[in-house]
This record gives sequence, structure tokens and C-alpha cells, in this order.
Amino acid sequence: MVGNNVAGSGPSGAPGYINAAWDYRAPAGATSYGLPGPEPGLVWAGIGSRFAALLVDAILIGVALFAVGVAISAVDSGSSSRSSESPAASALSLGWAVFALIYHPLCWYIFGASIGQKALGMRIAKAWNGAHVGLSEVFVRYCVFFFSTVIIPVGLLSAVMTAQDPFKRAWHDQIARTIVVRRH
Repeated sequence: MVGNNVAGSGPSGAPGYINAAWDYRAPAGATSYGLPGPEPGLVWAGIGSRFAALLVDAILIGVALFAVGVAISAVDSGSSSRSSESPAASALSLGWAVFALIYHPLCWYIFGASIGQKALGMRIAKAWNGAHVGLSEVFVRYCVFFFSTVIIPVGLLSAVMTAQDPFKRAWHDQIARTIVVRRH
């Protein structure tokens, strides 16, 4: 039933998720059957669990920022001029900024979820077959995620729409054709 929001199995034998939620045609050979839903033992990750995972990730990034601040204080404690940072302090600041920017996409690509998502039993998957997300899905997902996270009113609107979606997809999931599932 290509074209319906039903579960099935992909050509690789991976359990099915959403074959065509956005009029997306699954690859040739993919079959579909049954009711909408992820594989047994998993459920769509709702807005509450996704927000909790985001808080865990924010705490981790905040702890890293605190550690960098302590390191910068230690590096700059001997300097007589407080008007500019030392090169070491600048490097530490830049390192943290790079870490904060690549944390989510790197975790999504390598582990299939951020540390917060993993801690709460979630993972990100391709919507049509439940497979591990590739680099292209991660890139598209992160660009939209970053935009909607940085601009708070946009993020709130996305959260409201996620709560209303039967598959609990945020905008970044819909555009990148991914879903987030958690252990039941």
C-alpha cells in the first residue's frame, strides 16, 4: 500500500515505520502491511520525552561550557591585562563553540541519537524503513533543528505541531524524512 501511512518492512528486512507519510515512495521491493506504528517494543517518541532529552543535552553542553570557563580562568589567571583573552583562552572558547555546533549532528550520525535521547531510550531512524540515518538526513535535520531551536517562537510552534502529529514528527523530522522512536 505505497502512499498510506502504514508500517511494513523495507528491502533490507528492517522493520517498517512510515512508508509514505509525505507522498514519499518507498524503494522498489518495499512492502507494507498492518497498522501505523514502529516495530514491536517501540513507540513514537512524544513531545515530553523529546523535550526531556533536549534538556539532558543542554545540561551536557552547559557542563562543557562551565569546564571551559574554569579552564579559561586558569589560563588567564596570570595575565596582567584583562582587556583581551590570551590565545589559549580564545582557542578554548572556539573549541567549545565548535563542540556546541557539532554535538547533535555528530551524535545523530554516529550513535543514531544524542546522549540525552539515548539515555531516555530513543533513537532517530529513517521514516520509511527504520534504518540508521545517513549523512544527508542528519544534515537536513540539523539545519531545520538549529533554526527552530535558536528562534524560540518557531521552536514552540514546531513543538505544538509535533504534539498534534500522529507520528510525533517535528519539522526537522518531516523535512529530513526521519522519525524518533523510544523503547516502550
